[in-house]
Amino acid sequence: MKRRSALEGVGAALLLLSFDYLPFINPQSQRLYHHGLPVTNLIGGLLIDLFVVAVVAASFLVAVRLLSQPARRIIEAMFAGLVLWSIVEYAIRLQTGISYPSADLQRTWEWSAIPIPVLLGLLVYFLPRFIQPALRTFRLALASLAFSALWIVPQLIHLALLRPPIQSAASNHLNAPVTGSSNRRIVWILFDELSYDQTFDHRDPGIELPNLDRLRGASVAFSNLEPAGYRTASIIPSLFLGQRFDKFRSTTYGGLSFWDESERRWSAYDPNATLFGLAQRSGWRSGVDGWFNPYCRILAPVINVCYSNVGRAFPLENYGASEEKSMLANSVALSNQLLAVPTHYTEADADADILDYRNIMAHTQALIDDNQLRFVFFHLPTPHPPGIYDRRRHVLRPGGDYLDNLVLADDTLGILMKEIEASPSASQTTVIVTSDHSWRVPMWRPGEEWTGEEERVSGGRFDNRPVLLIHFPGQKSGQDVHAALPEMLEHDMIAGMLLGQIDNSEDLDVFLSSAHR
Repeated sequence: MKRRSALEGVGAALLLLSFDYLPFINPQSQRLYHHGLPVTNLIGGLLIDLFVVAVVAASFLVAVRLLSQPARRIIEAMFAGLVLWSIVEYAIRLQTGISYPSADLQRTWEWSAIPIPVLLGLLVYFLPRFIQPALRTFRLALASLAFSALWIVPQLIHLALLRPPIQSAASNHLNAPVTGSSNRRIVWILFDELSYDQTFDHRDPGIELPNLDRLRGASVAFSNLEPAGYRTASIIPSLFLGQRFDKFRSTTYGGLSFWDESERRWSAYDPNATLFGLAQRSGWRSGVDGWFNPYCRILAPVINVCYSNVGRAFPLENYGASEEKSMLANSVALSNQLLAVPTHYTEADADADILDYRNIMAHTQALIDDNQLRFVFFHLPTPHPPGIYDRRRHVLRPGGDYLDNLVLADDTLGILMKEIEASPSASQTTVIVTSDHSWRVPMWRPGEEWTGEEERVSGGRFDNRPVLLIHFPGQKSGQDVHAALPEMLEHDMIAGMLLGQIDNSEDLDVFLSSAHR
């Protein structure tokens, strides 16, 4: 019986901690892609947790056998109820995601963590003839699950011992041959979740966006773009590549692999096939600064300067674990998770997001000031919710909503445009302002951070049009393109600029006329 209790303890540990370890070994997981190697201390802490939970669960089951039969059945049923509850908890988190959970569903289920085990204990007491056979079957399955540790634990240990491969250093091509593009510059600014509808078409009367208005008045503005997807993680790499994909996963070493629909197979993401590979071959020195996506890893061979802030990728990192901490310190994060599951956006989260914004802005301005960089891409974390700005005082602070972040995006553009206009290449700089996707109302509306103001201005409606503004050097007047065009066309337009085929709005008109044929 002790042997069976040990197996049940291991099986229970595997189920209770499944949300924490499966992202490391699930081939469809994107967590490793965002985090990268090494993950030694993260996995080490997790293995300690698995061992401790297995020992505690097994010891508990052995101790319970010393009780009287009625009491033992009730407690064993409550234990089974807790494990069953954790299975549903994992399914809910998979569905909603740890970063932006559906507050109502997740909060309701968390409150059931005690009632469900208690209910199962009462049922086995009053209806033992019906419940007891089902519990025996469940416990047998739980013991059988323990044998999966024979492949789960070795996989985790193998991943913990891996180190990232040596990537091609940017210095290998610092002296790439310079072509006729040497006097021109392209600054591509991507605002995450910037809505064309909220920015230009149906802006709230109380919102002023002078910098976006000024740029639009001297740019080619695309008012009817069809988005290249719904999520940042696939949209931006698709735009770089010129090939849309919605399904992607991490390679063993944290690289990017995507589902090639045309060839019906998984393909490795090739940085040489991206706009930055084209820029390198054409003699453009490139710089990148962004958040969320691991740009410095997936573009390493073809960019000269890179800053990337990927944030927290694995669930335990939301509770204090990190690769910089020891294995023992990371194992303590499990207790934080059990004691305080975050069901909503906290002030600490907002402080972290504000710090991310400040770090990205510092790097962004440094890249603009580096006049040797001729093709520069910025991915800025605003107006992406939740709010981190007070639009009335124009200061960063926890709180606010999408409209506050929208003003932050405009203020950010103002800062960047002053830097660009003060640079030696200002008269030769093409400025592209774009967004990956629009304001995803269906994603944010169920959350508890959703405000009455957001409900009023959105009307609960999702307008999916992203923003695309192109300002050519010396351009003084605006031009609106109302034709329905795919966002993926953005790749071809920028490729034309890198090749010297599109230098002004007239060239762009010719390109668009050709694209309509």
